[in-house]
Amino acid sequence: MTRISLSKLALLFLSMLTIMAAAIIAPSIPTMADFFRQTPNVDLLSKLVVSLPTLFIAISATIVGRYIDRHGRLKLLYIGLVLYALSGISGFYLNNIYYILIGRALLGIAIGITMTITFTLIGDYFKGDDRKDFIGFQTAFVGFSGGVFLILGGVLADINWRLPFLIYLVALVLIPLVLRSLNEPQASTPLNRNVTGESNLLIRIIFINAILLMILFYIVPTQLPFLLYEIGIDESTLSGAALAINALGMVISSLLYARLKGRVHFPYIYTIAFLLLAMGYFLTGMTHSFFDIFIAMFIAGLGFGLLMANTNLWIMELSPHELRGKNIGMLTTCLFLGQFLSPIIFEPLVIKYGVSFLFIFTAAFMVFISVGFLTLGQSLIKMGTSAGS
Repeated sequence: MTRISLSKLALLFLSMLTIMAAAIIAPSIPTMADFFRQTPNVDLLSKLVVSLPTLFIAISATIVGRYIDRHGRLKLLYIGLVLYALSGISGFYLNNIYYILIGRALLGIAIGITMTITFTLIGDYFKGDDRKDFIGFQTAFVGFSGGVFLILGGVLADINWRLPFLIYLVALVLIPLVLRSLNEPQASTPLNRNVTGESNLLIRIIFINAILLMILFYIVPTQLPFLLYEIGIDESTLSGAALAINALGMVISSLLYARLKGRVHFPYIYTIAFLLLAMGYFLTGMTHSFFDIFIAMFIAGLGFGLLMANTNLWIMELSPHELRGKNIGMLTTCLFLGQFLSPIIFEPLVIKYGVSFLFIFTAAFMVFISVGFLTLGQSLIKMGTSAGS
C-alpha cells in the first residue's frame, strides 16, 4: 500500500474516533444507571456520560486550532490519541460515576484535539478535486461508522455495560499507523492577512450557520425517540432503525457530494440541503405512520450529509495553511456547541407544544434559511472569491 493510501486510511480512522464517543456507550446508559442506582440524580448523571464530552470538545477545539497553527500538528495529535484511550476506558474500571464523568470530560478534550487536527490535515494534504472527493468520502465514512458502533455497542452492552468502554483503546492501535503514514505539512503559500483575518465576514457566516445546523439536526437523536413514543411506537429496535436510515441518507448524499459540488456553488448546496432537511422534518411532524417517518428520516439524512460536507470543504478552501487550524478549531467548536445547546433550546418548546410541533416549526425555519442562501448566493460567492484560499 502506498504512503498516500496509508495517509487516507489513517485520516479516515482518525475521523471515526469522534463518532465513537457517544455511539459506543449509548446502549449502555440504562444499565449503567441501574448499576449506580444508589447515587442521587443518577438518571441525569448517566445521560451526562453521553453529552458531557460534547461541551469539552467545544471548549478545547478553538484552543487546539490556534496551538497547532503555531507549533505544528502531529506532536499534539499523539498526545490526543493517548489521552483518548486512557480517558475513554474510564467506565470499564471506575466504580464512581462522578469519576467516570471526569474521564468523559477528558475524553472531550481528546476529541477536540484529534478532530481539529484531523480536519486540518485533510485541508493540508488535499487540494482541489482531491480535497472535494475526500471530504465527501470522509463524511460518508463517519456516518457509516456511527451505525456500526451503535450496533457493536449494543451487542457488548448486552453482555456487560462496561465492555463497550474497551473499544476506546483502538486509539492506541492507530498510533503506529499515524507514525508511518502522516508527516508534518509545510506551508505552501504565504499568508495574505488582507483577506484571511479574523474579520473575514464569510467565515463568520459559515460559523454561525454551523451552530444553527447542529442545533437543528440534533433534534433527531434527542427528540425522535420521544416522538415515536408519542405516536405509540415504543420499540427500541424501531427507533434504532429510524436513526440508522437517517445515517444511511447521510452516507449516500456525502458520497454524491463531490459530483454535486462540481456543478453547484457552496451557497446553493446549502439551499438544497436545508430544503431536504426541512422536507424530512415536516413529514416527520405531520405523520403518525412509522413508514412515513422512516422515509422522512432518510430525506433528512440526505440533507445533513450535504450540509456537513459543504461546511467542512468551504472552510478548508477559505483557510490558508497559517490559519487553517484556527478556523477548523472554531468550526469544531461551533458544531459541538450547537449539539450541546440543541436540547436546552428546544425543551421549553417541546414541553409546551409537543415534539410534532417542534419538527414542523423547525422545518419552517429551515425553509427560511434555505431561501436566505438562495437570495444571497451570488454575494457569498463573490465574498469567497475575494477571500481566496
